[in-house]
Amino acid sequence: MLYEAIVQHRPIPGTDLALPQLSLGGWLTFGGSVAEVEALRILHAAVDAGIDHLDLADVYSRGAAEQVVGRFLREVPHRKLVVASKVFWPMSDDPADRGLSRRHIHESIDRSLRRLGRDQLELYYCHREDPSVPLAETVQAMGDLVRAGKVRAWGTSCWRPATLRAAHQLAAQLGVAPPRVEQPRYNLFERSIERDVVPACRELGMALVVWSPLAGGVLTGKYLDGRPAGSRGATSKWVDEYLTPERLAAMRSFAAMCAARGVSPGAVALAWAMQQPGITSAIVGASTAAQLQDSLAAIAVALDPEFAAQIERLFPGPRRSWLGRLLGRG
Repeated sequence: MLYEAIVQHRPIPGTDLALPQLSLGGWLTFGGSVAEVEALRILHAAVDAGIDHLDLADVYSRGAAEQVVGRFLREVPHRKLVVASKVFWPMSDDPADRGLSRRHIHESIDRSLRRLGRDQLELYYCHREDPSVPLAETVQAMGDLVRAGKVRAWGTSCWRPATLRAAHQLAAQLGVAPPRVEQPRYNLFERSIERDVVPACRELGMALVVWSPLAGGVLTGKYLDGRPAGSRGATSKWVDEYLTPERLAAMRSFAAMCAARGVSPGAVALAWAMQQPGITSAIVGASTAAQLQDSLAAIAVALDPEFAAQIERLFPGPRRSWLGRLLGRG
């Protein structure tokens, strides 16, 4: 199927940027578990399908993910892509080589640009909050990157609504660009952002780009019969929180529901995330070109009201607060 014709692009408010509903990320793959020749094959397949947003971070494989994508960018110099990276996590044993201080932000963006072979990033994220640095210093530094032309827009990842609101207030006071995108974790198992992050982003005019929409692969059903050799579940503890008896039971029911409709659970889970109110894009990783094709199939999945209601009963969202129920919202 030619997905490029059906990939929806959704705007980032306050910018001239738009993101595809499905994005490709490089966490745990590019420069790490995936050989470069396969990584380049995946990147070409994604961009050819209309997935023109590549999500990275300096810490992904300690800069190697950015280097792999940099080599890819040299192979497609005329393609218009939205390339994103992030700053926060330690990149060396140097205590100054981490966090969201002005110094570290400015040093990190220059290193990321060199690895990518570019003079500008479309998006640059603060990868977590940094309580050790005054928020005003971080907001000023990120806003200065926009003003200097090194970054077209900046964003945040896993920031609390109160911090997002404070950042917007400070940006207005300092006369710099505010954060335009928040990047939280979101999937059928992990829906807590619906309670407060989604409403906050709507209020602030921020896009929402979500990571882990497949819960580390658990929502594809591949862990229902154990932990396949070489999988994340077999090599790390990262997906353990999803492999509880209760969640595996829900996954079995979900897989059966999807099978009855002739669709894969992974495609349905990804389609669900992309189609939720307020979600701009969902980031997926891929270890092979075939795995990418499985994710691309989600673009064509339609969730009718009956199916959507079944999914909601199986994976209920966060309970509304008593005040929200009283006021008819929340």
